[in-house]
Amino acid sequence: MIATGFRLVRVGVTLGSLLLLTNSIALRAAAQEAPAARFLQVGPGLYFNYDFAGSNSAVLITEEGVLVVDTRTHPADAELLLAEIRERTDAPIRWVINSQFHGDHHMGNSVFAREGATIIAHRDTQAIMIERFEFEVATRPFEQRGLNREEVELVLPDILFDHRLTLNLGGYAVELIYLGAGQNEGDTLVYFPHARALHTGGVFHNRSWANPSYTPSVDGWISVLRAMKTIDVDSYLPPHGPIATKQDLDNFIEFLGLLHSGVRDAINQGASLEEMLLANPFTQYSGWRGYERRERNLTALYELLTTGEAQYFVPANQARPIAQ
Repeated sequence: MIATGFRLVRVGVTLGSLLLLTNSIALRAAAQEAPAARFLQVGPGLYFNYDFAGSNSAVLITEEGVLVVDTRTHPADAELLLAEIRERTDAPIRWVINSQFHGDHHMGNSVFAREGATIIAHRDTQAIMIERFEFEVATRPFEQRGLNREEVELVLPDILFDHRLTLNLGGYAVELIYLGAGQNEGDTLVYFPHARALHTGGVFHNRSWANPSYTPSVDGWISVLRAMKTIDVDSYLPPHGPIATKQDLDNFIEFLGLLHSGVRDAINQGASLEEMLLANPFTQYSGWRGYERRERNLTALYELLTTGEAQYFVPANQARPIAQ
């Protein structure tokens, strides 16, 4: 045994073949027809656009105007979100919040900018949006969905914040909170006190294999999650996965802790990356969203712990082949 949950097996398999297999499985899963997004009411005026196969959004509708958290992956996705809003109100779109730099959360910005929205993000989020925009556009599977990647524009925030920012709209306060890097630098929490709900940015993915390719520290990520628990809410609105409870949050903290300690123990006991993957760890999370990307995620975590660098930001000619 090289670590709890791992069984060391030595066979002649290359990392490349493992990653090719992982990518093949992921593509087959993506090709399956996914259920349509659902627009669910969470509290007074607050809605959650839940997209199992894509990214989620939150929407606050008031008589004074509308606030949107995350604009989805492509302008076509953003148009669908806007249509849901327009079925319920003609009020102007006042604010858009980009909770993180990933393209599936901001590449629909152009649709809401056209509507006159003011876009807000953390300072670090904007910096990485600029740095990685071309890569994000190039690696999204738009053609598989019948979408044109040329329609995606980089629309940057109008307002940046560093730690906290409070907005007031239609008699409701909305608090933007930065507790530090979770999955990403710039991960923004959006707190809706009147609904006792919290949109969690990239910090918390419910029942989902969140990709550690971006984080500077899993220990830091877990610390942010624990700090987030001090915000007293009934519902968590994650960027991926369904609406969550406090128990779901505890389960995710446990999941990240097990991944971190398991991979670290494997490294400390001398296991190569290939040996660790062949041990077939963490099958207890096979029912979670994104399980088909398990090998990719474990590879990213192994590389983070052995090199100290988040693999998403390592130049391609220096990094192992981790699929986007």
